[in-house]
Amino acid sequence: MSLSKIPKVYASALLELATEANSLESVEQELNEVISAFTSDEAIKHYFLSPVVDPIAKEKTAHKAISGKASDLVANFITLVVKKNRYIYLADILEAFREGVDKLKNRSSLKIVSKEELSASQKERIISYLSKQFNRELRVSEVLDPAIMGGFKLYVDDYLIDASIRYKLANIEEALLQKKIPVGAMYEN
Repeated sequence: MSLSKIPKVYASALLELATEANSLESVEQELNEVISAFTSDEAIKHYFLSPVVDPIAKEKTAHKAISGKASDLVANFITLVVKKNRYIYLADILEAFREGVDKLKNRSSLKIVSKEELSASQKERIISYLSKQFNRELRVSEVLDPAIMGGFKLYVDDYLIDASIRYKLANIEEALLQKKIPVGAMYEN
C-alpha cells in the first residue's frame, strides 16, 4: 500500500463508522482535539515515535490517556492507530477525515493566507461571497504568512484566488514585458 493512501484508508473507515453512528460533527471535533493534544508536545511525539518503547506500552498509554475523555469510537480509533504503528499519520488522517465530512455535508474548505490577520468584516465579506459563488458552506481556516507583501490568497478546495500584491506586481511586469515600448526616434544614415 502506498504511504499516501494509508491516511485515506483509516479516515474512510472512521468516516463510515461515524456516519453509521450519526455523529460526524462530534467525531470530527473530538478527533481534532485528541490529535492536536497528541501532536502538540514534543515529548509525546518522541514517546510514540520511539522504536525503543514497547508497542504494547504505547497502546496502553494511548488508551489510558483517551478513555473517558473522548467517545468510545474516537478512543478505540486512536488506540488502533497507535497499535498499528501509524501515529505519524495522525495529522494526515484528520485532514482526510475532514475532506470526507466536507464531501458528505456539501462543504468546502477555505484557507485564507495573509500577512496580517483580516478584520471580521473582511472575513465575512470573503466568506459570504465565496459561499454564494461555490453554492456551499465553507469551513474556514486562516494562516498568517509574512512572505506575502500585502493582500491575501484564498484556497477553496482545488482553486486558488490570488489577490496578493506580489501576484499583481508580477502581472504588471508581464504586461510591460509583452508590450513593445518605443525608446526614442531611430535615425538611419
